[in-house]
This record gives sequence, C-alpha cells and structure tokens, in this order.
Amino acid sequence: QFTIKVAPEADSLEMLAAQELSHYLRQITGQGFTVGKVDWFAAIKLPAIYVGKASAYFKNLSAEYDYNIVGTDAASLHIVGKTPQQTLEAVYIFLEQYAGCHFLSPQAEVVPKRTSLTVDKPYQYTPIAYTRTVHSKLFFNHPLFAAKRRVSVESFPGFVPIARVHTFHRLLPAATWLQTHPEFYAWVNGRRQPTQLCLSNDTVYHMVLDRVKAWFRRSPEATVLSVSQDDNTSYCTCPRCAATDAHEGGPAGSMIRFVNRIAANFPHKTISTLAYQYTRRAPKQTRPAANVLVTLCSIECDRSGPIAQKCTDFERDLKEWKQTGATVKIWDYTTQFTNFLAPFPNLHTLQPNVQLFVENNARWLFEQHSHNPSELFELRSYLLAQLVWNPYASADSLYRAFTRNYYGKAAPFIERYIDTVHAALRQENKFFLFLYGDPSQGFGSWLSAARLKQYTAWFDAAQQAVQSDT
Repeated sequence: QFTIKVAPEADSLEMLAAQELSHYLRQITGQGFTVGKVDWFAAIKLPAIYVGKASAYFKNLSAEYDYNIVGTDAASLHIVGKTPQQTLEAVYIFLEQYAGCHFLSPQAEVVPKRTSLTVDKPYQYTPIAYTRTVHSKLFFNHPLFAAKRRVSVESFPGFVPIARVHTFHRLLPAATWLQTHPEFYAWVNGRRQPTQLCLSNDTVYHMVLDRVKAWFRRSPEATVLSVSQDDNTSYCTCPRCAATDAHEGGPAGSMIRFVNRIAANFPHKTISTLAYQYTRRAPKQTRPAANVLVTLCSIECDRSGPIAQKCTDFERDLKEWKQTGATVKIWDYTTQFTNFLAPFPNLHTLQPNVQLFVENNARWLFEQHSHNPSELFELRSYLLAQLVWNPYASADSLYRAFTRNYYGKAAPFIERYIDTVHAALRQENKFFLFLYGDPSQGFGSWLSAARLKQYTAWFDAAQQAVQSDT
C-alpha cells in the first residue's frame, strides 16, 4: 500500500534517492513501490514514505541531525538528510538498518527477502568527521557505492584542482623566478635552493597571494586551496625564518604565520596546509586561523600496532595541534606502498587510530589506501569507510559481517588466515611494519616459510569451499 513521495521541487539527487528506495524495496518485498510527487491539493491519507524535502511538509525533524529516519505514525515514514546527497545516503542507511541489506562492494551486496519492515525506533545521526575519504577506486569509480558507504568520490573534495597538496613549486615556479630572484627560495646549507619558499620574504607573500586569488577565480565553486610545502625537508634557514622558527619551537611557526596571512584574505574559503615531516610539531605561539585546515600526516608511523602505542611522537604532535584550536585533517596510511599485494596485518589498528584522530579535533579524515586492488582490498575499503563514519561501532562485528557475507562458505578459512597473521605479527614486539617496508623483513617470523605454507593451504581450502558457487 505504501508509495514513495518526493517534493515538487525535488532535484535529481532526491529523485535518485526515491528511485533507489523503490528499486530495493521491490527486491526485498516483491511488491511495487511507485514514486511520485506530493500533490498538495489532494488529501494525503494513503501510507507513504516521504523522501527528502517532502518530509518537511509533514514532520518537523530535528535540525540537529544530518540524517533522519523517523516514523510519525503507522502510515508515514520520513527519510531525509540535510542535503540531497545526505538524503540519498539516508535511504541506504534505512535499507541497511531496517531492511537488513549489506553493501559490501560495487559488485557484492546482500538483499534479503522480507514480507514486512518495521521502524521500531528513529535513526538520527550526525557523523563526527564531516569529510570522509577512503582512497579506493571502489568508491572513486562507483559513486553509488560511495553513497552507500557515505564516503567521498574523490581524494580532495572541494579543493581547487591544481592546488590540492605540495603546492609551493606551483605557486612560485623555480623555472620562472630562481635565476632572477633566488631570494624567493629556501636558504639551505649556505645557498638558495628551489626546494621550498622563503616564507619571511614579503614579496613571496604578495606573489603567492596573487596566485591564490587567480586560482580561486578560475575555480569559483571550490572552497579549499592548499598552500603547502613541497615533498622534501630542505626548508628555509635564513636568519629571519630561523628567528621565527626558534621563537615558535619549530618550522611550523613560519608556515602557520605565512598561511594565516594568506587565509585572512579569504574569510569564506579554507586554506589548507601540511603538518608533515619538518612541520609536524605545532607552533608554540601562533594559532592557526579559523579558516586554516591543518593536514597532519602519519607517514613515519609503525603500523604493527595502534598509533597511541607504536607512534607516540605523532600522538604528541596531534594533541599539541588540538591545543592550538586547529581544525585538523588527518592524512593517514593503511597499506604498504612498495608491495600492495603483500600481507599487511594492520586491521586491528584501524579503529583505535580513527578514534584517536576524532578525539583530537580531526573532522576531515583521508585514509590513503592503495586505490587499485591490493591485499584484502574490498574488506579494507569497507572497514575503513565504516569506521570513519562511526569510529565507535563494533569493529569485530563489522569485520565478521563482511567476511561471512562476502566470502560465504570460504569465510572460516579467510578469517583463520587474517586472525592468525595478525596474531603472528603481534608476537613480534619489535617488528616495525612500515608503509615503505618489504615482505622479506617478515620471512623470519610472521611470514616464515612454514607460516606461508599454512596461509596458502587456507586459501586453497577457501577456494575449494566455494568452487561451485558463482
């Protein structure tokens, strides 16, 4: 008896949300759920599911929450987000929370058959991290799956395309200026080098400001632009920069002062910069401006355990940035970049790390996965998306739900491998699991010949268990 209603002014995303809801409800119940626009002149008495803005005419949902799924009586249900994109995502939340669907990968989902659905209590939620990115082509190449997992479809949402990260060399190209104005660049080991900019040079400030203005004019829809160091550690040590850094307790002092000056010209935009390698420690005196986004990178950390246990320097730096009041973006790393297909037993670290981030003012989370297929690619992508959405969900329940639905009868063997390889690594207290490491480092312990033989046997058994299951 239920129909699905959208507002007359519904945009394409809200229409898509209603159509997706109809599509899945037909699969689940075997019944038709027509989609139509609310007719304000007709008596609205038939049972209906109101999607998006249509809900506002009948139910004053709390503006406190980004996502709302609320039944007002036996004949009406409201599924609405604060934005059309969030309304689409709320539809998928409804299908998971109340209908029992599992969206595991773009090609793998579980849609149960049911004769009735009951909304026994409302779902109202605002995620802690408002920008959530998992660097995986499963999301970037599949926007609907990204919506099902509530993560972004690009690495740098909202950024000016040319100015996402490591922008100094683009802001002031050395090929143009080094010969005539070497003073624009870093003083390193007794001479000017084009590795970084000299941030105490006032002409550099004005030239960078002009370039930032031009880039924003070129991309007026963008809200974020990166003014950030290049990917090396040869920063300026000229007397003026060195004096600032000495006063501030490190090179982040020069960086934040410079970026604050730029950001002051764009009160309605965000200027992003890096707390990375030599700038990772927060300045002692200067506070980042309200529209400065500090991107803190965990590249140096040991991945064999949670950051709070294995990378205490990073934890210290994160907490110091929190004390400055900075809005923090975390750039985290979850795979081995030198060997994407090799075992990398860090699943047990994902949740405590995400919790550490959000408890220290991180509202932007960028989990740099392998993008292309790697070890346990679908599982890692799913788990990371679930945890940045809700850092306090049961990680073990999410893990078991994925393995048992995705791998089917093979799940016990895959779980045995995953649990065993993680346990074997944890026995090696001094092993440094590095994102630029090599599998051969584990050949004497958790990747020994005997262990590899056992792991391979479990994968063979897993394959055999589902040999007849397409």
